[in-house]
Amino acid sequence: MAKAKSTTGMGKEHEEAIVKIFSWDNAHRSKSSGASFHDRADVTSNNMVIECEATENKSYSITLENWNEVLEKAHSGKHPGWAIRFRDIEHGKHTDLILMSAHDVSELLEEVETYREMAVK
Repeated sequence: MAKAKSTTGMGKEHEEAIVKIFSWDNAHRSKSSGASFHDRADVTSNNMVIECEATENKSYSITLENWNEVLEKAHSGKHPGWAIRFRDIEHGKHTDLILMSAHDVSELLEEVETYREMAVK
């Protein structure tokens, strides 16, 4: 079995992966990992504020209280997101998930559909 990473190392690796995924939207990591007043989320992009959590466990508990904390970090009309990484140390793989409200997903997909319709015309 592979050696587990430190919590800090695993979190930083996950945040950097989320920044890479959202690089098209000018994503960047918070220098203080979301601990500073002016940059409270782990990752911020032009359109999203993303809190990141990583675990080597087989499950992760999602609570309304935790989701409300993610919502509090959203600002300037940005969509809040919660990125969760399940790291499989035995196989050296991981699964990345993004949790968003259904309302926000619907808004984003409606915008995409509007742009698609405009491009087809």
